[in-house]
Amino acid sequence: MTGNKVLAERARQLAGQAPAGSPDRRAYGCAAVALATTSTLAAARRVLADDCPDIAKAAALAALGQLTSKE
Repeated sequence: MTGNKVLAERARQLAGQAPAGSPDRRAYGCAAVALATTSTLAAARRVLADDCPDIAKAAALAALGQLTSKE
């Protein structure tokens, strides 16, 4: 299983590749912050569910799912 720090870096890369202001950029950015500030995937999911703005919450959780499914 890939660690949160590695997944956070991948999320930052994907956010940087997405067009400015796009939902993908916001989603991967939120996922990157959640992953970088937690030590487990469960904790990152909780952060997104509890602290992510509603406008990005579902997309950020989906982005996290995509990152973890590519392991």
